[in-house]
Amino acid sequence: MTEILSARYSALDVETTGLSPKKDEIIEIAIIPMLGSRILIGGYFFSLVKPKKFRAESIKFHGIGIDAINEAPSFERIAERVRRIVEGSVVVCYSEFDAEILKNHFSKVKMKFEFDWVDISQIERWLARREGRNEDLDMDGLIEKYGLCKIYRHTALADAYYTACIFQKQLIRLSEYGVSLAELSRIGKREKFIW
Repeated sequence: MTEILSARYSALDVETTGLSPKKDEIIEIAIIPMLGSRILIGGYFFSLVKPKKFRAESIKFHGIGIDAINEAPSFERIAERVRRIVEGSVVVCYSEFDAEILKNHFSKVKMKFEFDWVDISQIERWLARREGRNEDLDMDGLIEKYGLCKIYRHTALADAYYTACIFQKQLIRLSEYGVSLAELSRIGKREKFIW
């Protein structure tokens, strides 16, 4: 078994008040643990999060209204639990935005916590180049490509699950190429990586 098939991962998705990882806030978070290519769905974490400021225009993207988050905990209240879940794993997300906004939220609550992360869209770009394909797929395209049944999108839990399922299939292909965990970390980020 290759190293990447025995590592721990955390499929992450967040819904936010906007698209700035430094200025906007998380209003919904979901994490699904993985051990290698096994999705440990029973260990998932999900929470709405009460932001300091809410931007009504973000509702059109995630459908979460102010009433839904009025009684939600602040990020500060769930930060330690999120840290414990993610600690020792590689965070897997569809976009580097999710990893960056999570890092910024830890920083805002004065919690020093660094974690490694990979982006499944970057992994797919690497696989496409490696396999001589020219494609750049968004999340819906990846869902279709990997034959997943798209029932519901744009909730943190649904998108974290899609992320885990796509990454599960990518891991198998990456292991066939003998990709190490260190190489996966480089492949899964927006930078030039020459094989």
